[in-house]
Amino acid sequence: MKRSSIFYLALSIITVSIAVITLPAYAQTAGPANPNANVTTAYKLLHQNGTAISLSTLPPLVIKTDLPTYNQGDTIVMTGHVREPQNATAVTLRVFNSLKNLISVAQLLPSSDGSFTKTVLATGPLWKDAGNYTIIAQYGPYTNTNATFHYNGGDGSSTVTKAINSTYSLQAGGQTYNIPYIIKGGTVSSMNVLPQQYTLEITLNTNSDGSITVTLPRNMIDAKIPPPPNPDANLTGATVNTAGLEDDNFIVTVNGKHITQFSETKNQSVRILSIPFHNGDTKIDIVGTIIVPEFGPIAALVLAIAIVSIIAVSAKTGLRFMPKY
Repeated sequence: MKRSSIFYLALSIITVSIAVITLPAYAQTAGPANPNANVTTAYKLLHQNGTAISLSTLPPLVIKTDLPTYNQGDTIVMTGHVREPQNATAVTLRVFNSLKNLISVAQLLPSSDGSFTKTVLATGPLWKDAGNYTIIAQYGPYTNTNATFHYNGGDGSSTVTKAINSTYSLQAGGQTYNIPYIIKGGTVSSMNVLPQQYTLEITLNTNSDGSITVTLPRNMIDAKIPPPPNPDANLTGATVNTAGLEDDNFIVTVNGKHITQFSETKNQSVRILSIPFHNGDTKIDIVGTIIVPEFGPIAALVLAIAIVSIIAVSAKTGLRFMPKY
């Protein structure tokens, strides 16, 4: 084989390798755990009609709780987002009991992307009456929303169930992601990215029923709806902008069992999930359609250098890739 043929062969391999590496997770062939695997080509993604998540697709204000029901002493984790945060404007959170009496007030500044998290203890003399409680969130003079939860009642004592508010430093795709989380009823042992399954795996040590609220950066893991298939698709490789695809729901399993009773708030940069678990549960899997790659662009560079080295060696030694007839 002539040197020019070897060069074009190497160039083709490099081009294909870079295309494969830069494709998002759902455009690669991977493990069966992802329900959307192997159904979306690069051509389909480039000619998609999905709707990007933008300010126009987000509600002005959202508030949710990590669980639907609480007992005396529980920590209530409230998460939400403001669509258009303003400098020095705080979110006001008011909690009313089943008799419509105000029992808790809090204020906090949302982060620069509009997300916020606040914890309230369901304890003390104001937390006696059982029933449906209401949280009213207000941002500015005109924007408000609410959420409800059930409180099982108490005797007014100051009982507190411990909650841990921390951050986990996760190494994935050659980067470090600081993942904020709040857990009650246990501790976090580890978090790991499983690229072939598009999964974030969280291992726990639990001592009671509880929940974990975890903030997931979209540039680490996300879930998107594939665009409609194109029967004329024949493009095999390209870099795809996934921000233009419509959001899909994550698949969440606890100890291998699929659950749907988790809550979520989100904005353009993060998705915050609150996931309940039972005493004895040890593993939570969050499955999306996009995840940080196991190998970044450096892998393509290494491959290119290796192939160029082979070409250089073959030029000096007469090494052939094909038998000479």
